[in-house]
Amino acid sequence: MTPRSSTNDDGLGLIELVVAMVVSGLVIAAIATILVNSWRTQEQVTSVTQATNRGQLVSSTIERAMRNALYFEVTESGTVLRVSTSLAGNQKCQGFRLTDPGAQFAADAAMLPSPNTTWPSWQTGITKQGTTPYFVRTAANSLTYTFKITTEASPVRFSADVAPRSLQESGSDGCW
Repeated sequence: MTPRSSTNDDGLGLIELVVAMVVSGLVIAAIATILVNSWRTQEQVTSVTQATNRGQLVSSTIERAMRNALYFEVTESGTVLRVSTSLAGNQKCQGFRLTDPGAQFAADAAMLPSPNTTWPSWQTGITKQGTTPYFVRTAANSLTYTFKITTEASPVRFSADVAPRSLQESGSDGCW
């Protein structure tokens, strides 16, 4: 009897092919999950960054007006702040109105709306922090402002106390 030569099957069998496809599918699914999560995280970071920028703009404008305030008043249940400043030109008289869901800003006495007119729109997404009024005049004649800007990820909160440098006791200097 002659010995049989063993045959060597080169190539992939069906089981090997199925295993390779399952492993490849798992790797692709893992990579896709990582990419989708990264994309969502980037959207949330962008949303919070934009809200932070808008809030910083509102805060810095309020603080600049208040630091230069000669006279200020808080009206309409803490939603409106009117400031007569020592600044020149159209920054002499400034008004801020914060309401759900936005902020309005008016500069110059001619632009400051009366209670029955429409304020120019300025920033969006601004809401109250709980039941705290947006603006509160303190006993020390400074201003506390509080608001938050909503985002898909989490709200960005803003709050500060601002004291005028040279506050006069009365008069709006013809601003309103």
